[in-house]
Amino acid sequence: MKEFVIKKKDSGQRIDKYLARILPSATKSFIYKMIRKKNIVLNDKRFNGNELLNEGDNIKLWFSDETYERFASSSTPSSVKEEFLNAYERYKASIEIIYEDDDFLIINKPSGILSQKSDQSDLSVNEWIVGYLLSKKELTFESLSACRPSIVNRLDRNTSGIILAGKTVYGLNILSEMVRNRLIKKFYLTYVIGYLDGEYTLNGYHIKDEKKNTSVIIDCDAYEHLNDSQKSEYSLVKTAYKVIDHYKLSDTDITSVELDLITGKSHQIRVHMSSIGHPLLGDNKYGDSALNKELGLKHQLLHAYKIVFPDDERLNSLSKRTITCQHGNQEVFEALFSKN
Repeated sequence: MKEFVIKKKDSGQRIDKYLARILPSATKSFIYKMIRKKNIVLNDKRFNGNELLNEGDNIKLWFSDETYERFASSSTPSSVKEEFLNAYERYKASIEIIYEDDDFLIINKPSGILSQKSDQSDLSVNEWIVGYLLSKKELTFESLSACRPSIVNRLDRNTSGIILAGKTVYGLNILSEMVRNRLIKKFYLTYVIGYLDGEYTLNGYHIKDEKKNTSVIIDCDAYEHLNDSQKSEYSLVKTAYKVIDHYKLSDTDITSVELDLITGKSHQIRVHMSSIGHPLLGDNKYGDSALNKELGLKHQLLHAYKIVFPDDERLNSLSKRTITCQHGNQEVFEALFSKN
């Protein structure tokens, strides 16, 4: 018999998902057969399989040692293990840890690093996180079958700044819920072409061309002229900006702004600012590629610099806290601009 007592880090997940992680070589049908036959019990009682686990719950597996070892053997191939360690070694000098506790990890991602894989051969922040925790011996390769730490918000490769990650099932569930329900406020810093003043909330409607990986935002008036079928393809988006300062680049006005990402759609900030005639400096997809080429800028100078957490005791010491991080492109800004 094998016995597992649920710790805080594993609470909040469905029991069938937990069993699939601790028995990675078992099929779903085998797990449910063992549940029906009461070879697996929860708090010494039969269960359905969709129950959510609580801290302190007791799971017993009435298996022989041989059966347990067969189904609990690690399914993580050696190539994947090497990938985690390679990612950690490659990025350990450039990724900054801003905050860490038992459940949550917050990092400052430099531009040029993927948040998550786009191709199988990629190394991203996700692999770095696992490699980092393995190097600290907070994880083992075997424990990855029970929970794989990962990010809960994604930044474009060339956008720098704050990424949130869950180290445990508990941490992943809490952060994912809050990001999904927009309870965590995210703020960005950037420079846009042209002169802006004051602060304003932009409303529009967003659509993405998946094949071209490009987005379009139209204003509310244009949206109202669409037919019902066309409207169903669009999503409402909101982006608030607040002007910080004004600069001159040769004869070009440049405005530094703080942006509040109220909704979160693909390329939203870049497309929304471009749609009002103020594209991000360095953005060649939605901006002024001729000016960017003249300045030697190859990507948008966009930085996720601040996160504001809600009042929620589940966040541990992050409750009601504001986290900021240093701008990854500050040296580029200082080299380009001379203040008026």
